[in-house]
Amino acid sequence: MKKEKLIVLGGVAAGMSAASKAKRENPNLDVTVYERGGHVAYGQCGLPYYLAGYLKEAEDLIVRQPDQFREKGIKIYLHHEAIKLDPSSKIVEIQNRQNGNLIKASYDYLVIATGADPVCPAMQGTELNGVHLLKTIPDGKKIHENMMQEEVHQITLVGGGYINMEIAEAMLKRGKKVTVIQRPSQLLNTMDPEFGEMAAEILRKYGATIRLEETVKKVEGENKVQCVVTDWQRYPTDQLIFALGIRPNTSWLKESGIKMTEQGAIMVDEKSQTNVPDVFAAGDCATVFHRILNKQVYMPLGTTANKQGKIAGAVIGGKNDSFPGILGTSIVKVMDLAFGKTGITEKEAAAAGIPVKAVTVKGQSHAKSYPGSEKVTVKLVYHRDSRHLLGGQIVGPVEAGKRLDVLALAIFQKMTPETLGLVDFCYAPPFATVWDVIQIAANAAE
Repeated sequence: MKKEKLIVLGGVAAGMSAASKAKRENPNLDVTVYERGGHVAYGQCGLPYYLAGYLKEAEDLIVRQPDQFREKGIKIYLHHEAIKLDPSSKIVEIQNRQNGNLIKASYDYLVIATGADPVCPAMQGTELNGVHLLKTIPDGKKIHENMMQEEVHQITLVGGGYINMEIAEAMLKRGKKVTVIQRPSQLLNTMDPEFGEMAAEILRKYGATIRLEETVKKVEGENKVQCVVTDWQRYPTDQLIFALGIRPNTSWLKESGIKMTEQGAIMVDEKSQTNVPDVFAAGDCATVFHRILNKQVYMPLGTTANKQGKIAGAVIGGKNDSFPGILGTSIVKVMDLAFGKTGITEKEAAAAGIPVKAVTVKGQSHAKSYPGSEKVTVKLVYHRDSRHLLGGQIVGPVEAGKRLDVLALAIFQKMTPETLGLVDFCYAPPFATVWDVIQIAANAAE
């Protein structure tokens, strides 16, 4: 009997999760992965920590080598990029990026996990040496090589989201002078404003310059970057990194009939299926269902990519699995502090027209009777009428950050502050206070 063919486009988080799960569920599947870059199955989120020097080589982020997948019966082709899809004939056209050769590959099932590309603004000077985007291992190596040059002292980071917060820490650790330029009025603008201010405060404490509500207009230099020009002033710089968000890598699908958002994210259902039969999508190129907003959103996260890929692989392999959706749970380390968010913020609730109340408290990471206790800030957002928890934000020492998972679970299970306040949490002075700070926040909810 002829084997069914599964083609996976993209070999990082979502793609390899899909390929591996499908092969496990149905060992008779003929599984082939085409990856645009030169690596598969690596942790992109760890690249800032390579820049900080915590990893000796960028390749240390690789979880599995292609040969390890080949041993499991999964064929891997690196430096191959999908350029056209014809769903009516079930053929995808793929180009070898090294020699330009074209392949027309037929499939029974297709998983699109082509990810997203970082946004580079269309302005003068972005082609200069020393101007960077960070997404892949080669990107990280270029930034590392540039920043280690003796004459590179001043680093300018454009964008105040998670990636640049981590890069700022890396550069400060390396002894560089750091300037962060952000068009919005706060850093970490997926959180409520008071948390963005705390992020700016901790970076300033360690010597960074924070410029908010400024827009970069152009980049100047001869061969290499020398100056960043905003609508306010000019900033001399030796290296410039843009982190202004990402855009789904789906432009090659425009004539395929696959439904996408205006931004180019592929619309999928709870089984990672698109509107086209036997075509699935997962990860940073796809939408995902948000459990609180009750709609499909584009919210690219590594955790989501792995889960969506796993669901796609399971369904292709014959299981009836589905993905219940996300809360957008995410966390970032900014110098000494962890900043985490799950569910929706007050400003997101206002934008969505959801009636909410909110409470913010400050507590301790553990009992003051045990050394090392530090302040933790917790904010809860809950529905004004049903009182179901809808969102949580936290700032505190790194070890306190995992409390965010408690809030995610409480929101997932539609708990109220009253219920959360009575959960039987563990207590001993090295770990918590008698009433954990999360329960203090829950008990303070009106």
